[in-house]
Amino acid sequence: MSAGRIERVTKSGPQVLYDSAKQTKPASPSAIIRRFSEIKPESLRWLWPGRIPLGKLTLLIGDPGLGKSLVTIDIAAHVSRGSKFPDGESCELGDVIFLSAEDDAADTIRPRLDAAGADVARVHKLEGMRITLADNSTVDRPFDLAKGIAALEDALAHIPGVRLIIIDPISAYLGGADSNANAEVRELLSPLAALAAKYGVAVLCVTHLRKSAGAAVHRAIASIAFTAAARAVWAVASDSSDINRRLMLMVKLNLCPNVGGLAFRIETLNALPRIAWEAGAVAVDANDVLNIEYREDHSERKEAEEWLREFLADGPVAASEAIKEASAVGITRTTLHRAGRALGIVRRKLGGRGAGWEWSLQESKNSGFIYAPVDSLNSLNSQVKTNVDSRTQDPKISAEKYMGTVKSLPLPVDGGDGEADGEIRL
Repeated sequence: MSAGRIERVTKSGPQVLYDSAKQTKPASPSAIIRRFSEIKPESLRWLWPGRIPLGKLTLLIGDPGLGKSLVTIDIAAHVSRGSKFPDGESCELGDVIFLSAEDDAADTIRPRLDAAGADVARVHKLEGMRITLADNSTVDRPFDLAKGIAALEDALAHIPGVRLIIIDPISAYLGGADSNANAEVRELLSPLAALAAKYGVAVLCVTHLRKSAGAAVHRAIASIAFTAAARAVWAVASDSSDINRRLMLMVKLNLCPNVGGLAFRIETLNALPRIAWEAGAVAVDANDVLNIEYREDHSERKEAEEWLREFLADGPVAASEAIKEASAVGITRTTLHRAGRALGIVRRKLGGRGAGWEWSLQESKNSGFIYAPVDSLNSLNSQVKTNVDSRTQDPKISAEKYMGTVKSLPLPVDGGDGEADGEIRL
């Protein structure tokens, strides 16, 4: 028996169980390349010009109870009638497929479609998927993106006029996938995006906001893969100055210039809610509305400001001590830093690398100078001319000399807890 060969001796002779010479190794992957000269350029097509592209995924995000689902119903009504959108843009007539996991079709969605003036003969509900088993029997299952892309494509094949698919909320159709795992979310959304491109339909996915602070593009709940996969992301938010007014604001749209946001109110018709859009665009930044920092309880920060002002009244205090004492009275580190920025406190580095920080009120800054790490100031040479006193390790900038031209220095101050937080003001 040769090396790499395993045999079993039987009455009829040797029987080969394994022969390494006959085992094939998996082939190495080869590149799939296409010249751009072979790719025919196509114009971008829109369901709602400047807002919802055809052939791509769009995300609609917002807190519960603000009218996201009503917005999708209003958009569906415009598509089913082929009527102009609220901003005056034209809308091509088409069919709509709804995947709704939270609202009842009979007592909620249908009456709201009627109130919005939809042609309900052009609006369809995907209620599930029918699976054929090995014995040729069939069983009905709830729809999910992990196993149901073929079923959704079957629906598109049977309803050739579909221009919009609404998935509300997207989190209800992930099957067993972890919504916080980027790889798993991408694996689900890639086939959905490919299906949208193949049939030239717009897919509008609804989701909620996460509670943590951050830029608007990171506020969609769960994995960032949702906003990464979407070519357009719109947010529904409350108008802080009018409790009954809602804003639909652009969070992400890399296909065209920003056409501005829209405002609407929720009115009733025969006791049914519907969207009443305002005329004209809204020039509001979604980051200003969605970032938790801007929505923080005003009284909570004001109380923290009063506490910090009193705590620093007798002079400079170590930042670590301020943070510790604030925590003892129920003030979080985040709120404390925001209160410090609102007060314009002075944050001074004590000694060299690894040393702590000291906080003080602006009123106690009698020297006319502000102090900051040398590395930070070196990066500001193009903005401010510095005067460094060679007898000390701290560079000094004359506040009086530059007060008229420099409003603030965006120095990477960590506030004493290792976080790059805040700025030193003149």
